[in-house]
Amino acid sequence: MLLLFITPLFVAWRVAPLRSALNNVSAPARVTLNDLEAGLASQLLVRAHQIAPNDTAAVASLPHLDDEERQLEVLIPQIGPEASARLRDLRVLVRPWLADGESGAAAINAVRARDVFATAERLDQYLVDRANAQAAEVRRIEHYNVVAATILAPIALVSILFVMWAGNRLQSFARAAARERAEVIRAADARAALLRGVTHDVKNPLGAAAGYAQLLEDGIVGPLADPQRTIIERIRRLLGTSVETITDLLELARADAGGLHIEYAEADLSRMAAEAVEDHRGVARDHNLTIEPSSQPTPLVTDPLRVRQILSNLLSNAIKYTPPGGTIAVRIVRQPESAGGRVGVEVRDSGPGIPAELRSHVFEEFFRVQPATAAARGNGLGLAISRRIARLLGGDVTYRDAEPHGSIFTLWLEPRARELRPVPATPREAQGPQDRSPST
Repeated sequence: MLLLFITPLFVAWRVAPLRSALNNVSAPARVTLNDLEAGLASQLLVRAHQIAPNDTAAVASLPHLDDEERQLEVLIPQIGPEASARLRDLRVLVRPWLADGESGAAAINAVRARDVFATAERLDQYLVDRANAQAAEVRRIEHYNVVAATILAPIALVSILFVMWAGNRLQSFARAAARERAEVIRAADARAALLRGVTHDVKNPLGAAAGYAQLLEDGIVGPLADPQRTIIERIRRLLGTSVETITDLLELARADAGGLHIEYAEADLSRMAAEAVEDHRGVARDHNLTIEPSSQPTPLVTDPLRVRQILSNLLSNAIKYTPPGGTIAVRIVRQPESAGGRVGVEVRDSGPGIPAELRSHVFEEFFRVQPATAAARGNGLGLAISRRIARLLGGDVTYRDAEPHGSIFTLWLEPRARELRPVPATPREAQGPQDRSPST
């Protein structure tokens, strides 16, 4: 459609200099040349004594040639070098012929007159051909303009109709997206309401039941036989697992809804990592694992409680999936300024690693890789919660393979707290292009 407006402008731009040359140069040059030829013809009449030389009145009325020569000297060079050459040839013949006057013989004057008029005629014919060529070029360009308009007009109409159709489609897509967004919001609100109800109506009774099971196991209401104690112990463990799962679901819902409380303070990332290692050293020892902490002071502004929560999940995950006799290393890492300048805590284990086909699902809710040890327990929510919280803090949790085997989870954080917290992403949106999702 834009071509429909540009083409006439382009044609006008091309035609304007041609018309100007035709009207202001070629046509005036022909008129002036004809005047010059008329003056030469008058001189020829004098030479032939058809006008008596002593007839001063008749001679005075003859046209003068100087003005025509000066005009041609201005106009002809604008036409081109060939026209200038022809004008020079004419002047070379005219000057001697006019200078001869009456002194020359009649035969010589006749020969020179024939050459003068022949040269003038060739120059005139060249000017005619040049003007015709310019007029033909103008007609050709204007014809193309008509053809282009004939072709582009339907295309422009089709384009307008397509734009209108696309606009209507986009509006329909926007309305559908708004409806889907409203449905997602309603679903999120319903999920939050359900989890609040679960917290009140399920978690609290389960916690109370676990407390009564503990009383029975402690023999408060009387001694228990060994089979009874075993059953009570299993009941209490199952109740504890259920309460832990409900707590994790509530944390996940709060993180998705942006309702997770974040309280920023100055802290040392290395110290928080060391404290998390110490909290899990006993469990690691029970699994015959070695935890190697790294001490490197790293001050930053973040939420220490949430950072410890994430590190606890990463260490628990590493302990679950590292077979006895393995090693878990914790160290501080930094990104170069060109890559963002973030700081992080890297948790490396010597477990079997994550199969390639499962890496894209590990940060999803309730996803679990087959544990390396039969005693490993979990609900598949730890990594999902960790990534949500990390992104609320302005950071992330990523994964990559360890060599020769094992997994490396890294908690990345900004050195300074962000003024605006990022909107939490859904599990599939959380998959960054640089992440190779880890095990839970």
